[in-house]
Amino acid sequence: MKSAKVYVGGMHCDACSTLITSQFKKVAGVRGVKVDLGVQTAEIYYDNPAPSVAALRARAEKYGYTVSTSRPAAQRQKSIPLWQWTVAALIAGGMVKLFTLLQSSGLMSTLGTTSAGASYGVALLVGVIASLSTCLAVVGAIVIAFAETYQAAPGESAASAVVRPNVLFHLGRITTFAVLGGFLGLIGGELSLTGRFMSVLTMAVAVIMLLLGLNILGFAPSLTRLGIKMPARLTAGMDRMKTSRSPVMPLALGGLTFFLPCGFTQSMQIMALGSGSIVRGALIMGLFAIGTLPVLFTAGITASWTRQHKVVIVQKAAGLLVIAFALFTLSSGARLFGFTGRVTPGTTATTQTTTTPSAATPPSTAPGTSQRIEMHVTYSGFDPAVLHVKKGTPVTFAVFGDQVSGCTSRIIIPSLNISMGVGPGENDITFTPTATGRIPYSCWMGMVRGTIIVDP
Repeated sequence: MKSAKVYVGGMHCDACSTLITSQFKKVAGVRGVKVDLGVQTAEIYYDNPAPSVAALRARAEKYGYTVSTSRPAAQRQKSIPLWQWTVAALIAGGMVKLFTLLQSSGLMSTLGTTSAGASYGVALLVGVIASLSTCLAVVGAIVIAFAETYQAAPGESAASAVVRPNVLFHLGRITTFAVLGGFLGLIGGELSLTGRFMSVLTMAVAVIMLLLGLNILGFAPSLTRLGIKMPARLTAGMDRMKTSRSPVMPLALGGLTFFLPCGFTQSMQIMALGSGSIVRGALIMGLFAIGTLPVLFTAGITASWTRQHKVVIVQKAAGLLVIAFALFTLSSGARLFGFTGRVTPGTTATTQTTTTPSAATPPSTAPGTSQRIEMHVTYSGFDPAVLHVKKGTPVTFAVFGDQVSGCTSRIIIPSLNISMGVGPGENDITFTPTATGRIPYSCWMGMVRGTIIVDP
């Protein structure tokens, strides 16, 4: 058996090498393929006669890759004009603004347990962004190769040969993501997550999202190059399933994409685990999969590799948006780090609850004196978020659950080691501030925040 080396341009992740391998194996005369992602080459093993380079090139170019028999000359990366960065920043800022407006409007409340802390909305929006970047590279390769198998045969309608299998693929994908997301949430709930553990999980999500954003902008390598890959056997099994015309295969193949090495998927899986609830975990992963649906479904129906027609401005806007969410998530995780009590919601209180911190020595106060502050939980957050109290006087912190959501179903005050479930009506927390300064409080995910300012 002989071998020949070709240079493949445009590969950036493990899914790319898998796709190239499967495509090159379809060329007449090829007996084996070994792709080296690091040096962008493919070793072709064959018996006489040698496979046609033109045939290899035709297979690769369908998906936006290039093939040559000699190493391409090093090219300087084309700089992006300042005006494109500016437009991308404006687009990202507009998306953030639109997102906050949707959250504050309460439209997401139709989900029943929507998170004013933005976890569900973030999952949906991250799904959209993922489908325009790394998810398109990882899952899109499968969708497009899968779509080729189901091209309409003579006398067969396009609906039955193309649309139906793609619908089944995404039905299997969304269903599996929701079911396994719920399972992750259930595991998280059984773990009785503490604030510090939740903090570590949240910051892990933030780091993954930050790396993804930097990768989209071209400043960091793909996560698969850092060693986050799918097992080789599962990869090979999915490769075989892509060419099957069995009616069950689209459902199974869509479900198995849950295990693909996509950083966005992995960050949402961590978020689902940290949700501590089967319902919240299912919604996080299900909404993420729904967010990827429009682009991936279009790619499957048209069997076109959208990377060939990518819009740089949109990609940069997506990268900036991911980085913005990563920094917000990182700050949320940091806020929870000092809290050692339980933060997973558990059973939400439906009656008046009074919680008093045990580790506090209240100062002497005049008999009968006390102070009361009130805060309302709404879909747009805490209202008001900033409250003032006097030092040394017992405080009743009345929390009214007007519009309680998944995230705001529990209030934590890390410095006082307080964690209280919030239900409809009034929920009371009592404590005595012993020093001037700020007492931060937040939802159990650290995303919806407020501050109690202790005055002299």
